[in-house]
Amino acid sequence: QAQSAWDSGAVSSALELLDQGIHDHPRATVLHKLRGDILSTFRDPQEAVQAYDRALAADPMALDVHWAKWGVLVRWGRGDDAIVELRKIARIEANNPLIHWRLALELRKLDRLEESLESYKRAVELMPDLLGWRLALARARFDVLDYVGADADLQYVLQHVVPGSPLELPAK
Repeated sequence: QAQSAWDSGAVSSALELLDQGIHDHPRATVLHKLRGDILSTFRDPQEAVQAYDRALAADPMALDVHWAKWGVLVRWGRGDDAIVELRKIARIEANNPLIHWRLALELRKLDRLEESLESYKRAVELMPDLLGWRLALARARFDVLDYVGADADLQYVLQHVVPGSPLELPAK
């Protein structure tokens, strides 16, 4: 009912229904997540994060809730907290290369280059044939003064890139 109310634009009604549902079922992850989703679009992000935290207290492995919380933290400008959330996601899905890639990008935005390099390495380890990722890894190595490693990654890209590919010129 709360989802239907929210979909129809009745935000206050949806929140009231959710509050009642949460009162009756305090460990219902889906209710806390929906509350966080609504709050993240219409109110203070702090309230949304609190709702997601309550959902995660009930189900710490709920990836959809972790991702939703991460999104709010990024939009809210809480980069360090967003990285903490991404690290939690990476612990749950350690073999998902996209998580490590996203973590590398977020760390790089905050000029945490050494940490970013480790995440780039893990992403490329999981998806070694993605030449664009390997090129980004080379750049990350260069940024931390690992010139030998950067050159090795560039040579790998140059050996495997299709002639005329958009990656060829940046690799050169």
